[in-house]
Amino acid sequence: MRRCAVCSVDISHRHGLAKYCSDACAREARRPTMLTCEECGTRFARPNRPGAPPRYCSEEHRAAASVRRSKSHHTARMEELRLLRGDRRCEVCGADINHLKAFARHCGQQCYYRAQGHVPRQPAMSHEERLLRRREKRAESRPVSITLWCKGCGSPFESPGGKAGRRPQHCQPCKARSKPKVRTEPLACKGCGLAVPSERRALALYCSVECQVTMNNLAQAERRKVQRAEAKQDRHCEVCGQPIEAQEHGLRKYCGYGCWYRANYTPKPKARSCAWCGGTMSHRPATAKFCGQSCYLKFQYKRKVGTALRSRPCAHCGESMPLSTANRVYCSSRCSRRAYFEANPEKVRAAKRRGNHQRRAMLASSKRYGITGRELARLWDRYGGACAYCGEKSQSLHQEHIIPISRGGDDSIGNLVPACPDCNLAKGDRTVMEWRLGKKSPRYRTGRPAPELPGHGAHRPANRLLR
Repeated sequence: MRRCAVCSVDISHRHGLAKYCSDACAREARRPTMLTCEECGTRFARPNRPGAPPRYCSEEHRAAASVRRSKSHHTARMEELRLLRGDRRCEVCGADINHLKAFARHCGQQCYYRAQGHVPRQPAMSHEERLLRRREKRAESRPVSITLWCKGCGSPFESPGGKAGRRPQHCQPCKARSKPKVRTEPLACKGCGLAVPSERRALALYCSVECQVTMNNLAQAERRKVQRAEAKQDRHCEVCGQPIEAQEHGLRKYCGYGCWYRANYTPKPKARSCAWCGGTMSHRPATAKFCGQSCYLKFQYKRKVGTALRSRPCAHCGESMPLSTANRVYCSSRCSRRAYFEANPEKVRAAKRRGNHQRRAMLASSKRYGITGRELARLWDRYGGACAYCGEKSQSLHQEHIIPISRGGDDSIGNLVPACPDCNLAKGDRTVMEWRLGKKSPRYRTGRPAPELPGHGAHRPANRLLR
């Protein structure tokens, strides 16, 4: 029978080379029995208890080590070392560096950089200055001249190296041969028949600009004559509808004098409109002023009661309301919301806290990327500190998500644009196209629900404040 070397338990059921019954006994066997004190250096027996081995042989040595590591002991030791080293000064500015380490020669990073010959950091430059400085450095790094090989004849030729743009592919003789040849023999003008001067370009068809304009006018007159002849065909009288014969003097509208007289001198009934809605009253008597009973009652209501109702003030801002809003308490929805906010501040705060909590939950569940202040500054500079939608500059720009987080967008620099508060609040949780087309928000739509995005439909909270 084989037994464990630590606890003497039967281990005949394990493999033939096993010495211990479990991993705990194996770790116990590997534990050292003798330890060395870090304070006095003497060896002592390890106590039989679980956990990390002790570092000191007694509590007195442990307390002495903790005192030695304390701040007061460290300060006293540093003062002792300072007295032993003597008075030390910075090599650049001459400041006292006795409180620093023994190998220190400078009081800080700035003096160290000055001693190394580093140029101090320059103030931040704008994007245009940075591009100009980069172009200047590239121009300085280019050679004065470079040797290229012509694609036409294959011979080498020199080209200026500091010039930006594409490098030339042909030498000067090949360029001269590839240019179009100047016309040597005179060409007859299409207008007057005279010879075209040699100083005009090779494809010139007229001897002068005046000749070209005259010929263009004649050609245009011929085209108009053909168009008028085509327009005269299949014309009908505007009064009787009979076909009109084509005449050379112009385009006739009527077949004869009788139709012309009836079209121009026949008395027409005067157009009368309703005094309230402005509609037509051809079906009403000549003395009628309104198109119906409803318009007449509205006019009488306005005449008798409208003056008193028009001067009714808004319950929040105090401005007078027009006749169409006579039965309202507030002049607009803005005043209604403001009055509700002032009357129920606790409910408004609770709704904001609830909305902010849901927004934080949505941000935590969406894909988030670390956005640094430098990236935001570059994004703001790209749009010139103005709104990406309306172009107006504002001191308080919002971080607008192009694809709203509630619609599956992520919180990254690629999904952000600067937007003024008005545009950001007006867009809400709609996409840019839905906002531009005037579509309602998904939470206000009725009927068939909108299709869910893959992977986001199960975790999308219905919150009005999510953007």
